[in-house]
Amino acid sequence: MKNRYLIRAAKYFVYLLVIFTVLFGLLLLTKTASWATLGAIVHSDRVWLLAAAFIGLPAVYPLFGYVKREMSLDYDRRREQIERVAAMNGYRVVSETPDSLVFRAESGMKRAALQFEDRIVIRRDGRHVSIEGPRKEVVRLEYRLNTFM
Repeated sequence: MKNRYLIRAAKYFVYLLVIFTVLFGLLLLTKTASWATLGAIVHSDRVWLLAAAFIGLPAVYPLFGYVKREMSLDYDRRREQIERVAAMNGYRVVSETPDSLVFRAESGMKRAALQFEDRIVIRRDGRHVSIEGPRKEVVRLEYRLNTFM
């Protein structure tokens, strides 16, 4: 996961630029703001605050947006249930080894919403299972696995 850090940070930077552009475009269309407003922002002291936000948020978000959780679970006995719960969350198995399963989102919309960082890896570590991937999806999967087990 560490080798993907810069790629994820770059994706969030682009994502933030797109959101800013869309919001400012909507302000222009509704005549709530004008090009002079953008010029006033760029030529003021606030531009440094905006630049810090555009650089700082994407630089920090990958640290918090991706996690690795561990839970007590018998991988061999519960493997079919793990796959079923993942399928309920919209994921399918794309590769597997004797000690791990790799899932990807089935829906193109979900993959796009996750910026194509939709990979969830479930690994067996003795009597424990580790789940690694996007925080929101890992927490959702962990909760449902605990509920169904």
